[in-house]
Amino acid sequence: MSVIDELEMTVLALPVEQRVTLAESLLSSLPQASEVWSEAEEMAEVERREREIESGQVLPLPEAEFWRRVEAGRRR
Repeated sequence: MSVIDELEMTVLALPVEQRVTLAESLLSSLPQASEVWSEAEEMAEVERREREIESGQVLPLPEAEFWRRVEAGRRR
């Protein structure tokens, strides 16, 4: 079991109030989106992805498939 898996199990065993406090602390430790990408960079990425979908280079995932893959990734 990975360190992340062990940590997740430990955290999920905490009372809700403590998990909320921890989640807020973790979220506040992340850089703001504006610190990572500028608005122009975000728009360029959106447009690039849109072109990939329209050209058939990539296929969009249905929402249910997206969440299935997210959950499968968490179990690793």
